[in-house]
Amino acid sequence: MAKYSYPAVFTPAEEGGYIVTFIDFEGATQGEDVTDAIVMATDFLNFLLCDLEDDKAAIPQATNIKNVEAPENGFVNMIVAYTDAYRKVLLKENNPIKYARERAKLNIKQLADLLGAPYRTVQDWNRGKTFPPKWVEKLVIGKIESVM
Repeated sequence: MAKYSYPAVFTPAEEGGYIVTFIDFEGATQGEDVTDAIVMATDFLNFLLCDLEDDKAAIPQATNIKNVEAPENGFVNMIVAYTDAYRKVLLKENNPIKYARERAKLNIKQLADLLGAPYRTVQDWNRGKTFPPKWVEKLVIGKIESVM
């Protein structure tokens, strides 16, 4: 599992909440309060690192937190990213049928046979090319889970 940890700088925003930046990356995110800012920073870092991994780009070495200065009325906190787990969350949210199929260790043909559905239809769902209506999606996932 790919696991990373980077220091994040939490700067109070004029309108309230915090703006979060990472010394080792460009860009920023923000949250309405400390908890929201940490959640947003975690999501930001995971997404950014997944993109770097997908592009086979170099992952920068994390700056030592001792070398990061906190802004006035702000703070510095380490943010942890688990890119493998994050990818599963994204898959579950963006393609729940594929997620359920993989958890059940079914290939596309096995799922098509289980559902009595055309192979091409199931293949398109798996690729994210098309999706069934939500009510059909729930039925398909229920059927997959019944064989797990």
